[in-house]
Amino acid sequence: MQLHVSPKIFPGRQALGMIAAALISFSFAAQAADRSEEYRFEVVDQPVAVSAHSEFNVRLTKTSTGQPVETAKIARGRLEMTMPHYAHKGPVPMTTTMGGEVKLQGTPSPGLYRLMGDVSMPGTWKLDIVATVPGEAQPVEGTATFKAGQ
Repeated sequence: MQLHVSPKIFPGRQALGMIAAALISFSFAAQAADRSEEYRFEVVDQPVAVSAHSEFNVRLTKTSTGQPVETAKIARGRLEMTMPHYAHKGPVPMTTTMGGEVKLQGTPSPGLYRLMGDVSMPGTWKLDIVATVPGEAQPVEGTATFKAGQ
């Protein structure tokens, strides 16, 4: 009895080598692009005031030196708050997410970036932010959580 194996099911060694090389290069590219641990975004002067037009300061720091990043450009930012609640009928907990885009208002001092957004209620908020940093090939992404209060 002779066993016949289709090449479509079991690719040859050359195809496996190409797949492995592609996966390795993708892994290295993903590591090179992820600079999020090298920089830290932090909302200062908490709690942030609750308002449809809340203004707050964000500090961008290079973690290896502890120095503020003074000449970054804020590419985009988004606020998000997730609230647990129960449906009108039934005991199953649900969540509602609210938030919106933030706008850069200026740079009040070196390393601080003044943003404005709709911080519509007290609680814990999350700010996802992307900045271009001089000397970095790819934008830097980060998340900062902060408290909002009256």
